[in-house]
Amino acid sequence: MKWFRTKAWKPIDLACLKWSCLLSGMIIGAYLSDFTKRFVWLFAAAAIALAVRPVLAWFRDDP
Repeated sequence: MKWFRTKAWKPIDLACLKWSCLLSGMIIGAYLSDFTKRFVWLFAAAAIALAVRPVLAWFRDDP
Protein backbone atom coordinates (compact mmCIF):
# COMPACT_ATOMS: atom_id res chain seq x y z
CA MET A 1 0.00 0.00 0.00
CA LYS A 2 1.44 3.35 -1.05
CA TRP A 3 0.89 6.20 1.40
CA PHE A 4 1.88 8.99 -1.00
CA ARG A 5 0.13 8.70 -4.32
CA THR A 6 -2.05 10.86 -6.48
CA LYS A 7 -5.72 10.12 -6.37
CA ALA A 8 -8.64 11.80 -8.06
CA TRP A 9 -11.17 12.37 -5.29
CA LYS A 10 -14.88 12.40 -5.96
CA PRO A 11 -16.65 15.52 -4.61
CA ILE A 12 -18.68 13.46 -2.12
CA ASP A 13 -15.48 11.87 -0.75
CA LEU A 14 -13.89 15.29 -0.28
CA ALA A 15 -17.00 16.62 1.42
CA CYS A 16 -17.12 13.64 3.80
CA LEU A 17 -13.43 14.03 4.64
CA LYS A 18 -13.76 17.77 5.29
CA TRP A 19 -16.84 17.33 7.48
CA SER A 20 -15.24 14.52 9.48
CA CYS A 21 -12.16 16.69 10.09
CA LEU A 22 -14.35 19.64 11.09
CA LEU A 23 -16.45 17.59 13.50
CA SER A 24 -13.38 15.89 14.98
CA GLY A 25 -11.81 19.29 15.51
CA MET A 26 -14.94 20.52 17.27
CA ILE A 27 -14.90 17.52 19.61
CA ILE A 28 -11.19 17.88 20.38
CA GLY A 29 -11.62 21.63 20.82
CA ALA A 30 -14.42 21.09 23.31
CA TYR A 31 -12.23 18.82 25.42
CA LEU A 32 -9.19 21.11 25.22
CA SER A 33 -10.93 24.48 25.45
CA ASP A 34 -8.92 25.73 28.44
CA PHE A 35 -5.64 24.84 26.74
CA THR A 36 -6.79 26.46 23.50
CA LYS A 37 -7.89 29.66 25.24
CA ARG A 38 -4.57 29.91 27.04
CA PHE A 39 -2.53 29.64 23.82
CA VAL A 40 -4.94 31.25 21.32
CA TRP A 41 -2.31 33.62 19.88
CA LEU A 42 0.09 30.73 19.34
CA PHE A 43 -2.56 28.79 17.41
CA ALA A 44 -3.45 31.90 15.38
CA ALA A 45 0.22 32.45 14.48
CA ALA A 46 0.57 28.80 13.49
CA ALA A 47 -2.55 28.99 11.30
CA ILE A 48 -1.23 32.08 9.53
CA ALA A 49 2.24 30.55 9.09
CA LEU A 50 0.74 27.38 7.62
CA ALA A 51 -1.45 29.40 5.24
CA VAL A 52 1.43 31.38 3.69
CA ARG A 53 2.66 28.69 1.32
CA PRO A 54 -0.75 27.76 -0.16
CA VAL A 55 -1.60 31.44 -0.64
CA LEU A 56 1.69 32.11 -2.40
CA ALA A 57 1.22 29.01 -4.56
CA TRP A 58 -2.28 30.18 -5.48
CA PHE A 59 -1.17 33.64 -6.60
CA ARG A 60 2.10 32.56 -8.27
CA ASP A 61 2.12 32.64 -12.06
CA ASP A 62 3.10 29.22 -13.37
CA PRO A 63 4.61 29.13 -16.87
